[in-house]
Amino acid sequence: MSLVGGVLSLTIYARILGPQTYGRLAVYLALIEAFQGVCFQWHRLALVRYWDASGESEADSYLVTSHVTWIVIALVGTVGWLVALLLLDGSRVEWAMVAIVALAKSAALYAQEIARVSGAVLRYALASLLLTVGATLAGIAAWSTTHSMSLTLCATAAIFVLQTALCAYDRIAAFQRAHFEMAKLRTMLRYGLPLVPVFLATTALTRIDRPILSAFNNAEVVGIYAAASGLVTNAISAACLLVVTPAYPWLLRERMSRSESGHRTLHSQIGSLTLAGMLAICITFFLARDIALPLLLGHAIGVAAEPLVFPLLTIAVISAFRMHFFDQAYHLHAQTRILMMINISTLFVAVCAVYIGARFGGLRGLLTGLLIANVFSLGVSAMFARALVDMKRIMTSGILLVGIAGVAAWCGSVSRFALTHLPHSNVWGTCISTVVGIVLFAGMYFGGNIGSIRCALKGRL
Repeated sequence: MSLVGGVLSLTIYARILGPQTYGRLAVYLALIEAFQGVCFQWHRLALVRYWDASGESEADSYLVTSHVTWIVIALVGTVGWLVALLLLDGSRVEWAMVAIVALAKSAALYAQEIARVSGAVLRYALASLLLTVGATLAGIAAWSTTHSMSLTLCATAAIFVLQTALCAYDRIAAFQRAHFEMAKLRTMLRYGLPLVPVFLATTALTRIDRPILSAFNNAEVVGIYAAASGLVTNAISAACLLVVTPAYPWLLRERMSRSESGHRTLHSQIGSLTLAGMLAICITFFLARDIALPLLLGHAIGVAAEPLVFPLLTIAVISAFRMHFFDQAYHLHAQTRILMMINISTLFVAVCAVYIGARFGGLRGLLTGLLIANVFSLGVSAMFARALVDMKRIMTSGILLVGIAGVAAWCGSVSRFALTHLPHSNVWGTCISTVVGIVLFAGMYFGGNIGSIRCALKGRL
């Protein structure tokens, strides 16, 4: 629901604002995401890993310690942003509102994680909608009324504050039952601080592209790229997380009951299932791009974004699989120090590749730089993950899945040329060719039993 809401949010903004204004907003949103990712994402993961696993008597102490840590980080982040604000050109009011939105969104995501880990499913679902669609509608209403970017950001921040209160109001009482404990903080920091370089690298691969592109291109180009990239990335992530989100706690539990080799096999089979879902979305996007993009992003952005679909899909699949499969393997086995070293090297390559690509090649150069950085990151992550997952199984399944996805996409494209004589052939050709591609991919996937998928459907992973 969170990712579907994210897609809806993006499409609403893109259709209403247009490429010029959306490009301007996209730079702000990228910096907001980067701030909360680097400063607070490690903190959220530490909450997930240790709070629910704490004993009943220790859970409140851990939560209070986590709350206090969040507040301290927020204060430090605010001071840092204020110092940067004094050095910035442009509207200081807008940049101040960006800082407020960044803090409010970080609080909202943290509170949402509390709801998820504590099993408050309905509250989590409502919070997901508020975080995406609710915040977007408030921002669009403010923009339509005032055409002020500052007030648009202010309305968005107000929804994030509302969502924070919705998700965490019942956890304030923990302060009455427990207190801050240094031992809990040390546990949190031992696990979390090595993740900071991880999220710095993730920011370089997924967020810093828009501010860098804006330095060398106009806002319209940034808006087209940001809208297409966001749509593709959200769609691929949705397919990935539909498998990974429920599988991760299951994999944690299965480590206690399976042999090491059995657990590595199980993890690899889940990885194959994840990759298959992402490739199915790729085929759909690739074959239906001339209808889907103008429909979702508006004609001005959608038509201009069509040539970007294939490189964006390639980058998104590599990035999502590395992040949600290989990186999750390190989280699963608490190997955050290895993950830190991998991402320090990735950070250097990513920043150089993205900056040099955008500086000398514009948008095409940026895409090339992102592809190089993501392939490098995938290779390094896979090399060090051999002890954690069954790499032979993953590589075999991955090559087969990419092969049949290519065949399915090619057959879908050929079928479209064969349907050009039909009335309204553009619409019918696109729809039928997309169905042909998906059916062929699913048939070859299940028929070939790639990644032992038939066993998985029978519950014998």
